[in-house]
Amino acid sequence: MAQEFRTITQRVTLVNAAMRSRGLSFTVWAATALLLCVVQAPTTRADPASCLEKVSSYVAEVDQLLAKEKNWITPFHDLNKRYSEFRDCDTDALLEVVWRSRFFKQITYNPRAKQYIVELSSKDVEVGFAYDARSKRSNTLSAVWVNK
Repeated sequence: MAQEFRTITQRVTLVNAAMRSRGLSFTVWAATALLLCVVQAPTTRADPASCLEKVSSYVAEVDQLLAKEKNWITPFHDLNKRYSEFRDCDTDALLEVVWRSRFFKQITYNPRAKQYIVELSSKDVEVGFAYDARSKRSNTLSAVWVNK
């Protein structure tokens, strides 16, 4: 964050110096500075550590639910809504977290799509998601009954 701020500050300082030398107004300077800040914001990505923290929390909560929930699937759907997406994870580290789950079932890899399908399951409920290694994001968090 400090590095990004420093970069934006340096950009604004350079723009400010260039505009002063050309005699441009403060309004033009302010608009340019704002534009530089807005352009910088969308390029900021989540860091792999925060993604892994989120995946670890998700897997821990799924393990708890799989251990106790036998008659309700709603808590699994609510959990999937709270953890709607994992972004910018280190793929190997993500898979290691899932592998350690008490209810680990399988990880299937599609080499063409570079996508991992992760499944955690009890004898009653199966929970899973897909992780796209190319775009570094998950999709299709799901929870279904196994034998109901």
